[in-house]
Amino acid sequence: MAAMLMPLMAMAQKGLPSVEVKDIDGNAVNVQSILDDGVPIILSFWYTTCKPCLQELGAVNDAYVDWIEEADFKVVAVSTDDSRSSAKVKPMVNGRGWTDFTILLDENGDLKRAMNVQTQPTVFVLDKDGNVVYTHTGYTPGSEEELFDQILKLQ
Repeated sequence: MAAMLMPLMAMAQKGLPSVEVKDIDGNAVNVQSILDDGVPIILSFWYTTCKPCLQELGAVNDAYVDWIEEADFKVVAVSTDDSRSSAKVKPMVNGRGWTDFTILLDENGDLKRAMNVQTQPTVFVLDKDGNVVYTHTGYTPGSEEELFDQILKLQ
């Protein structure tokens, strides 16, 4: 029986992979660098034309000012827009006031594949060591509260 479970366990994403992406200014960075602060992370995969993605990140942004008073964490929003549409990311981020988020560009989809992201939005909560402790896909208003509940458990 244990032998049957091994392939499933091997496929499960245990933590943040070592993948190169770009920051919002187009500089190459290893995604592992987001762990440098040693705090839990809300890691959100999104793209510029995904309405549920924008709604969720907007809700997290609205709540962030209150949440950060209660917990030490950060939000990393990973745009999966390809090289043709990634030029829209920075103006959109600035226009929506997502100034407290770390924005990464995964133009080639390398991080998306490594994290086994199938649909968007997909959001992970990572502990300070980069281990995935919670995942959800899709967005319904209010579901951002579960993200914060998970962050509070890691404090």
